[in-house]
Amino acid sequence: MQTFELNTTISNLRSLCETDLSAYDAVYLGNIYCRTFQDNFLERLDDLREGIARVKDHGLRAYVTSYGAPRNDTLPKIQKALETAVEAGADAIEVHNLGVLHMIREQFPAMPVHIGGFANVYTDAGAAVLKEHGAVRFTPNYEISLEEVKAIADGVGLPAEILVHGKMPLGISDYCFLLEYEHKWAEKCPTVCQKSLFLRQEDWAMRSVGKGVLSGKDVCMLEHLPALLAAGCRIFRIEAAYETPAYRSSIANIYRSALERTAAGDGTVDELAWHTVRQHTAVGLCNGFYFGRTGGEYVGSQGDAAEVCWVGTR
Repeated sequence: MQTFELNTTISNLRSLCETDLSAYDAVYLGNIYCRTFQDNFLERLDDLREGIARVKDHGLRAYVTSYGAPRNDTLPKIQKALETAVEAGADAIEVHNLGVLHMIREQFPAMPVHIGGFANVYTDAGAAVLKEHGAVRFTPNYEISLEEVKAIADGVGLPAEILVHGKMPLGISDYCFLLEYEHKWAEKCPTVCQKSLFLRQEDWAMRSVGKGVLSGKDVCMLEHLPALLAAGCRIFRIEAAYETPAYRSSIANIYRSALERTAAGDGTVDELAWHTVRQHTAVGLCNGFYFGRTGGEYVGSQGDAAEVCWVGTR
């Protein structure tokens, strides 16, 4: 019997259609960073309806996300996206903002709500408040340890959704950093943020997606799945909103297989899986902050720290 959920984020209909979804259980639709992201589901409501239908036709759960840092002038668009999501039969809505959570509770009380990573859930007290407002799951802040994640989930009685692979969201702004340099590049808005643009200093890197900053290295918990399941984690996200359909599909196939083996008692990882991970890794791997270390370190399953860097492998 399956004991976990594997999901991902897809920003627009074209990317959804190009992605093999067979390894997933659910998909979040929409780009949380920018309203002008190319054909953003949250701005193109006919596409959102079609996206929800396509996901459900695959037998998967269709979730709709919402903007990570909404301003007052964004709320009317969010209102329309919420109405569309409910009418089209979305299975849940992800929010990062207490005001948007309140909107859903007041207008659509039957709609399950997931709390996203930019809601900054650091404590069980904070998670308890969100639960009182109708939240049924939460993504903990990316800077807390696995031990803290478990304590919050157990303390408040809500399941935690955790990043299992992909670039860790680090920050979000209403200002697009890339527009400052757009005149120097052939690529323009709204597609420039989909290019692999990294801020580098020696072996340190972060990826800029315009209004958002992601880790340069990919969080990889592939060899730590037994520890995640032992900690009670059952909901896993492959963060791939700015990745290619090939990345999204290939990494999902690896984790689907590994999670099924781990749930059956076999937590080993074969070398072919590592080879595929290397093919889709632009800078290197890390474990984020799950083990109480700096976010850029990679710790092996035996507890040994290692610097894993595969520059130029993509």
